This record gives sequence, structure tokens and C-alpha cells, in this order.
Amino acid sequence: MSKLKALNRQFISNIETHKAVTDAKRNLILSILKSTTTKREAKNYLTKYQNQFDFSDLEFNNVSNEIKPLNKKENQRELFIQRFLNRQNPFVGIYDEDDRKLKKIPLRLAIFKIKFTTITKLQWSGIAESFKRLIKLGISPIILLDFDHLLDSTFKNNELYIMDQSNKLLNRLGNPEDQDHFQVTILRSLFTKADGHLSIDSLESILIPLYQGTIPILLPIAYNVNTSTQEFLKSNSLLFALCSALVEKRTTNLLSIEKIIMIDPLGGIPSIERNQTSHVFINLSQEYSDILSELYIGHISPKLRDLHVSNLDSMNEILSFIRDRSGNDETTGIITTPEIMSINNDQLNPIIYNVLTDRSIISSSLPSSNKRTPQVSTTIIKKGVNVQILDQDNYPGEFTMANLFNDKLVDKSKLVALLNDSFGKSLQVDEYFKRIDKNLATFILVGDYDGAAILTWEKSPHRNGKVAYLDKFAIAKRNQGLPGLADIIFKIILQSHPQELIWRSRKVNPVNKWYFERCCGCMSSPESQWKIFYTGDVFDKRIDRFKRRSIPPGVINVGEKLKEYSDICEGIPPSFK
Repeated sequence: MSKLKALNRQFISNIETHKAVTDAKRNLILSILKSTTTKREAKNYLTKYQNQFDFSDLEFNNVSNEIKPLNKKENQRELFIQRFLNRQNPFVGIYDEDDRKLKKIPLRLAIFKIKFTTITKLQWSGIAESFKRLIKLGISPIILLDFDHLLDSTFKNNELYIMDQSNKLLNRLGNPEDQDHFQVTILRSLFTKADGHLSIDSLESILIPLYQGTIPILLPIAYNVNTSTQEFLKSNSLLFALCSALVEKRTTNLLSIEKIIMIDPLGGIPSIERNQTSHVFINLSQEYSDILSELYIGHISPKLRDLHVSNLDSMNEILSFIRDRSGNDETTGIITTPEIMSINNDQLNPIIYNVLTDRSIISSSLPSSNKRTPQVSTTIIKKGVNVQILDQDNYPGEFTMANLFNDKLVDKSKLVALLNDSFGKSLQVDEYFKRIDKNLATFILVGDYDGAAILTWEKSPHRNGKVAYLDKFAIAKRNQGLPGLADIIFKIILQSHPQELIWRSRKVNPVNKWYFERCCGCMSSPESQWKIFYTGDVFDKRIDRFKRRSIPPGVINVGEKLKEYSDICEGIPPSFK
């Protein structure tokens, strides 16, 4: 009878445990779906992070007596730790009981470089909660402390200060009284400097704590082999050395560097266009030189400029290195403030939101002049895609589509394939290129025909002058929904023709809401199939609201403008069969 009661209790316990596991998984998935804005974003996140969800504390009670399956994250990591403790190579292949090689479940790393001299106790509380959320979402954080503000002094004095601050940080992040707390550990003697080159002797010293669910905190101290002394080094140098060592370990499929995050009271890279608030998104392949030049034109003090330049240069160096070694652009850089990281809301905290969606909280192509566009203190950075912009100013001859094809600057077959793929229709090739040939205003190409835009000069049937018209805005279907690509292209479109720009879209096009957020105005008539959008600096001028016969200089007759736009857009023939 006692055995029967024991089995009954075990059965009830297993049912309760199963319910707890199910509820935990359901709550996690629901929170992810709530925080992502599209089905594609949710799918992309779940595809990448599904093996990172940790429900190990909710296992059935009788599982410990069975063979632990090595296709689970926690069991793989226990095996790595056992090998390390037994002085074996922990990262060689893993096999199941049938001797079949299993795929390793990688660590999804986010490396934080924290400049914390001004972080308040309340902010640390919020930051700790953000770390908890990131861990639940499958991220394994590494913290590198930034003590660059320390004056050159004796090593002993600076060392005492660093250890004191590190111990305070340890207490603020790892609170044993909190039931849901996480573990942190300080790692000191990791970096070695020899003949000016930085390296890490034992990367396992970082990885093993991560496998155990512990956040390692790295101190900016290196051992100099040449002088047999310890010394402090700049945090950006150590950040690059750490990323370099981790990238080399990527070849074993053990880890993936997802995010490089700088927590700095200065926030993101300042933008003149955005009234000294931060750039929303930086495509380094295209914008690095321009933004660097902008920082030197005197809109911020030299001291602040040098700090922002250091952050931008460090991000560019690391993201370039990672892309060159890995062959992809998956790693994202984020620069934000301690205050913003302490926000405990998935849709308002840019770090958590970027983990879920791989995007910035707001779109970078939203017009900064629009009062509805929020100002931000966070910059999202990617090494990004190459961009080619062709117009009459940078083309030596007559700027026509035919000449671009003849000079091999544009591959006609690839362009046609992109347009067909993007619109899901067949282009009337000869008729279309004949119509736009000598009206071409700007041609924009992104990546290897990942996206493109064609702008033409259009004349009104009843007025003199010409207007820039966005004729084609195409993104390959494989890239539709890819974070930042549409923003990159549309931002260039607006920058190429800031004075005046129009475009049309079918009334049933689901993209119209996106277009509406980026225009000055929109119109359509009941008998037309088109919505017509317009924007530009011309609408910053005064508009004639009194329908006077004689319009004063510098005042726009909006009625005539809209009639002109309507005549142009309604008169353009269809491009597809």
C-alpha cells in the first residue's frame, strides 16, 4: 500500500511538473510574440534561440536516473564542464548512445563594455533585471569593465580602486536573497601582452562559467610578458582581443557573438540631422566615413567628440573583423546609456528589443523633421551592406539606363530578375527601360542585387519643370523583412532628392502605412487605383491657404502642386504584364 501511495505521489508530482514546464514555455513564447511586431521576426528569433531556453530546473523527478540526452543545451554543457575538469579537450565532437555525431548547441553571446562611474543604485537594479530577461531569452552575457577614466597612477592604487568597484558591482548584480537571481564571477588574470600583441591564455576560463549559467566580469588588467608586470589597458583594446579570441573559437560551432554592447553615459553617436540626438542606425559599409567627418565639424566639444570617435572606431574595427572572419553580418553593435538599459520593457529597452527583432526601436528612415518621430539616445550599428549610388553628378557621360548597362555598371539581367522577384510579376522589359532611359535621375543598388531603387525625372503635362519620382523600390523576396534594408534604401532616396519627391502605390498595397509615416502628405481620388505620396523641403515653405490669384514669392500653391503630382502619377503607364 505504501508503494502505491508513493507511486501516486510521484504521478501527481510529475503532472504538476509537466504543467509547470508547459506554463513556463507558453509564457515565454507569448512574451516573445507580444514583443515582436511581425510573424517573420518571431519566427527568426525562435529559429535562432529555440535551443537556448532553459527549463532545466523543471525536469521530471525521475529523469536523473536515466541517460541524459545530449541534444539538450544543459546536458551538452555539463559534458563540456566534466571534460574540462578531467583535463580533456572539452570541445571535441559529441556523440549519442548510438555513436551518432550530434550538432553542438552554441552559446549566444552578448559582450557588454560598461562605463559605470555614474550609474545609480536604482539604475543597477533595472540593469540587473535586464540581464535576467536577456538570460531567459537565450543570451549569455559577458561584462568587460571600462576604467579608462582612471588617471595614470601607481598600479597598486588603481588596482585597489578597481577591486573595490568590482566587488560593489558583484553585490548589485548577484543578489543571493533574490529567488530569481543569477550568478556573477570576477575574472582577473585573462589577458596577456607580448610584443604589443594582446591574447587570452585560457578562453575556457570564460566559457566554463557561461556553461554554468554564470556571468563573467572581466577586469582590464593584462600581464606583460616582456616586463613581467601587470598593467592596465584601454577597454577598447581588450574588447577587440576578447572578440578576436571568441571569433577563432567560432570555428568549432561552440558560440556565436550576437551583440557588442557599449553602455556609456554619452549614449549613441550624435547626429546633426537629428538635432544632436543619436543616429538610429548606422550602416558602416556606407556611412562610416561620412559620420566620422561629421563628428569633426565642430558641433560637439573636442573631448566629447574624441569619446564618440573612439566608440565608433572600436565598433567598426570589431564588426569588420567578425564579418571578414565569419563571412556574414549577423553581429550587431549597440551603443546606449545605463538609464536606457535599466528600462524593464521589451519594447522600450533597445537591447532586449534588438535581441527579439534584430532592429532598432524606431525606423531610421522616419523623417527627423517630423514631430511624431521620437528622439533616441541609442545607436544600432551593423557592418552592413555595400551601397552604390549613381546619378549625373558621378557619371562622366550622358546619364541613361542604356549607358549604365553598356558600361557594366548595372547588370540588366540581375536587375530585371530583382524587379520580377520583388513585385511578383513579369516586367515589360523593353517598354519599361525605353520609357525611363533618358529620364533617369538616380539609381541605387544595395549589395548583390539585394535591393534597388530607380528614380526618374517626370514632367507635368500642363507645367514647366520636372519632379523627382520614385519609379521602382525593390527588395528581393529573400530579404523582405530583413531589418534595416528597406530603411537604408529609403533613407538614401530621401537624401538624394531632399527638395521634392513623389511616388505612387496601389490602394491595396499593405506597405502604404509604412509609406505614410515617411511622407509630408498623401492623396487619392475615388476613381483612381493609386495613392500618391509626396515629401520634400519645398513643403517647409508657407502654403497658400487663401487661394489667392497672385501667389507671393516663397509661398506654395498647394492646389496646383497636388494637381501636378496627380497628372504625373496618373499618366505613367504600367511597367508589368
